[in-house]
Amino acid sequence: MLLLISTLLVIVYTIVCVIKVHTHKDKLVNMTGMTVAMVLGMASSLTMGLIAGIEFQGNLSLSTIIAIHYSLMVGILVGRPINLLTLVEGMAAGVMGGMMGAMLGEMLPSGDFTLMLVLTDILFMVSVVSIIFLINAELKKTGEPVSFYPRTFPWIVTSVISAVIILTLATLETKPMLSDSNVQEEQHHHHE
Repeated sequence: MLLLISTLLVIVYTIVCVIKVHTHKDKLVNMTGMTVAMVLGMASSLTMGLIAGIEFQGNLSLSTIIAIHYSLMVGILVGRPINLLTLVEGMAAGVMGGMMGAMLGEMLPSGDFTLMLVLTDILFMVSVVSIIFLINAELKKTGEPVSFYPRTFPWIVTSVISAVIILTLATLETKPMLSDSNVQEEQHHHHE
């Protein structure tokens, strides 16, 4: 369940960031656009690579290929509307993150991935909020009629709610379940 929620979280937040970049592409032609592409490419592909590495543990090739394809799509979607250099930077950062995430997912002990997944999810959400701050700050600098607080506040609230959901699922998945031997032991003690 945690893997599914993490995957949806990354995909939805990435799509929203891509839409925000496309909406304001003419204002992001300087270093801000390149930074947004690199951060989104790296953070989203690191998390997706980790998820693929966990899901396809034992098949590093498949998880790496999935992560690289995802990262290339994100790099192209974010970088293309801005300029060619931003596209290349976003793709390169994404490929690097995807490969690292897949390797990390592969190296984690089977069934003991929750802490690392929660950490990368939170890192991804912090990155998304930073991207929104960057875009809003750039819009404010260019004289765009944007109020900094109202457009960023919902992102912070949404990120906190997402973090609470991820942490709750992580806690529920790591609670020790009573195994059959523990149940039989308890029943044996009660009958004596």
